[in-house]
Amino acid sequence: MSVPDDYRKESRARWGGQARGWSAQAERMARATMPVSVWLVDALGLQPGDDVLELAAGTGDVGFLAAEQITPGGTLISSDFVPEMITAAQARAERLGIANVRFRQIDAESIDQPAASLDGVICRWGYMLMADPEAALRETRRVLRPGARVALAAWSSPGDNPWSSLAARELVERGHAERPDPDAPGQFAWARTGLIGERLDAAGFAEYEVDVVDFRVGFPSFDDWIATQRDLASRFRDALDRLDPAEREDVLTSLREQAIAFAQPDGSLAFPARTWVAWASS
Repeated sequence: MSVPDDYRKESRARWGGQARGWSAQAERMARATMPVSVWLVDALGLQPGDDVLELAAGTGDVGFLAAEQITPGGTLISSDFVPEMITAAQARAERLGIANVRFRQIDAESIDQPAASLDGVICRWGYMLMADPEAALRETRRVLRPGARVALAAWSSPGDNPWSSLAARELVERGHAERPDPDAPGQFAWARTGLIGERLDAAGFAEYEVDVVDFRVGFPSFDDWIATQRDLASRFRDALDRLDPAEREDVLTSLREQAIAFAQPDGSLAFPARTWVAWASS
């Protein structure tokens, strides 16, 4: 079995296991990341009657926003490669009363959809996690109608996103977690300036624009921040749980000190966040 196949299997299992935590944090993350979702949906320039696909949809935030813009007559295909995430998104759609959506299990590297059949594709924080993102971008271009757009997001550097990176870095520096391979898929794999343009060029997109969106991720307390990281990142949770109680307390004490820089007068935490955003035209 090749390394990409190993990675795909591990990724599917990990995201399946994380679906419950992501579902629990869905409303908080939807609120925090709304500036990104709005940028992506706006970039597509959707009209009523359009058909849109969201890849790696997770709990469905961005696609559900698009679904409102394509009524009447338009359909959102909300997809993920992990069945557990699709189940979480279905439950949210029912709660939110979104009816013009179909749910499908789709691997973005091989999209089961006719060529030139879609008016837009959305992929927020998905391509950089894929074993073969160039294949996924080529497939995205194939299913778009001429002139239709893909809108995507990929995280900028760990330093721009302490809400996520501080906890992981602490474990790496203490030798409790492996240092991420910069060339492997991962949260910050597309952080380098210019990389998104290179990937879009290689996939055959002739026209594109890359920008950044800055926003904030807030937590009522330090304990809430740590609980959220445990929900969203099973590697962090598992590494923390493997430690003996004294070492775990040392890790948390260190993180508590680092979090002071982001503390608000009421004791809550407000972390800066930054992501690349881009649209490309087929």
